[in-house]
Amino acid sequence: MLNLREPPPSFFRINAHTPVPPPESQSRIIGSVVGRIRKLGGYQKHHHVPDGHGEAAQGFVRKAGQPDVKAAADALYLEIRSRFGYKRREFDYTCEDGFACIKTPDFDLELRMDQCPDDPKNYRLTTELTALHREAIARDANFHACFTNHCDQLVVEFASPVHVEDKIDRIEAIPELAEALSYEPDGSAFALKLPKLDLHIHVTESRMTFQLLTLRDLGKLLDHSQKAFDILADCDFGLKLR
Repeated sequence: MLNLREPPPSFFRINAHTPVPPPESQSRIIGSVVGRIRKLGGYQKHHHVPDGHGEAAQGFVRKAGQPDVKAAADALYLEIRSRFGYKRREFDYTCEDGFACIKTPDFDLELRMDQCPDDPKNYRLTTELTALHREAIARDANFHACFTNHCDQLVVEFASPVHVEDKIDRIEAIPELAEALSYEPDGSAFALKLPKLDLHIHVTESRMTFQLLTLRDLGKLLDHSQKAFDILADCDFGLKLR
């Protein structure tokens, strides 16, 4: 079984010399949409939009957003069934309290409703692919088509913190990458904008995030993220060779 918390080789390996994250690294394919809490399906006229963050506000948003999570999960269930032809008994589907989980023979995914951390009056609905059970599914056109409109980021969480300033120095020593580099003055994070790969990479001490510069395309995102790992191989992000 392939688990995205143990990233499948197809995400990062083109040949035996391409680095892949070690097993303890965590990877996620995610996407999210943000909207006004008062627009949620469970929001009533007598309700009050939270003006701050906290457990009570989070619980309220999840309850108000349950109809929206169910609608999104049901739509994905139907699309998955149509594209992959799974039988009813091959699904494991749960949806309650602003959270949904769909498990299939080839992959698992979750949808969750949260209060937006940047604005207490907004919600954030996140779709996350949490496991792949077949390596080939990451290259499947139906898989890409199913989730392109829902997931637009590949996030790799490092097994241990990286020294960001050291990585910045290494990248600045590579002329082809130095021009694409921008970073925080305190060296806490940096970004690479790679137009030839249509890719934006953001790095902190704990994670590396890949996102396309143009339109969403999950297949392209996974393929170009592999190529970016090759380009960054000399910068040593704690990734090991298999």
